[in-house]
Amino acid sequence: MLQRLTLSSFRNYQQAEFVPSAGVNLVVGDNGSGKSSLLEAIYLLGSGRSFRTSRLQRLVRESAQDAVLFAEVLSHQGVQHRLGMARNRQGFSGLKLDGANVRGLSDLARILPVQAFHPGTVEIVEGPSSARRRYLDWGLFHVEQSFLPLWRQLYTALQQRNRLLRSGRFQHREMLVWDQQVATVSGRISQLRSAYLTALSPHLQTVLGHIGELPEVNISLYAGWPDGEDLLALLAADIEKDRQRGHTGRGAHRAELRLTTAAGPVRDVFSRGQTKTLSYALLLAQLYLLVHGHGGQCLVLVDDLASELDSQHSAAVLAALKDLKQQMIITALSADALPVQAEGNETRMFHVEHGVLKRLD
Repeated sequence: MLQRLTLSSFRNYQQAEFVPSAGVNLVVGDNGSGKSSLLEAIYLLGSGRSFRTSRLQRLVRESAQDAVLFAEVLSHQGVQHRLGMARNRQGFSGLKLDGANVRGLSDLARILPVQAFHPGTVEIVEGPSSARRRYLDWGLFHVEQSFLPLWRQLYTALQQRNRLLRSGRFQHREMLVWDQQVATVSGRISQLRSAYLTALSPHLQTVLGHIGELPEVNISLYAGWPDGEDLLALLAADIEKDRQRGHTGRGAHRAELRLTTAAGPVRDVFSRGQTKTLSYALLLAQLYLLVHGHGGQCLVLVDDLASELDSQHSAAVLAALKDLKQQMIITALSADALPVQAEGNETRMFHVEHGVLKRLD
């Protein structure tokens, strides 16, 4: 749970402090005032990524050298932590956990699980396969302790194999070492992903039954190589093809989450509105599995829901989110722009104008 956040030179914020409640928090303001930037800062702390841009140098306020974020967080186990992050235009210049330097963003992400519902959420369905892998792997990261070490092993093996491919000078024995690593670790990751999807599917069907009139959607995994095939043999057979393109074409890094209906692939048969509804349903199902299936917790960010879904579906999504009983931060042009599900005695209100954040008592 986020207890306090301070922002310095982040986007249009020169300096701000945000103290949310443990329940629902509503942040209102005009377009361009800084509502989405506030959520973006929180998401960055909990994921190392922005949900708005891949050009992270834009996060630093004009005329400033660094954007600095600091948060006080209460973990699911009741332990208070202090998270710090600095970002200049070249990269992350400082990552802190309880005053000590940490090596990677994953150390912060463990402490602050965060998921965002935003206009780009539709990319889960409409976007490239990498968007669906990120969706899948976010869930695994937060429920399966063995996933991150396996992914790091795969990344290292792929780096080494690709380096040899691009060099054009390698011994068969040397390449075989990395082929075996890629094949072995890919198999383990694929098993974890398959088990996760099996657990996720019933939650997705439940959510779809509550939030929209959509056909039944089936989710399946393409592992990154054909079913029933020996990945190690495929890597050996593809060596010349991989050498020409300079990277490894098969393995868990090429996995695809497939979404289908009885009428065919979702991307071919769903309307734009149905695609948006399904995208939000996929995130909801993931949160239901994390919270109800694994007893976890997650900070939920909801950015400009009314611009993406009609009032009926917006109300259904907010009702489902409130049922999770997690800390939630919602942005809107005004309180009137949201369904009644966002209101309540426990809601804390904030207003943003030109990067100035104030609590409304």
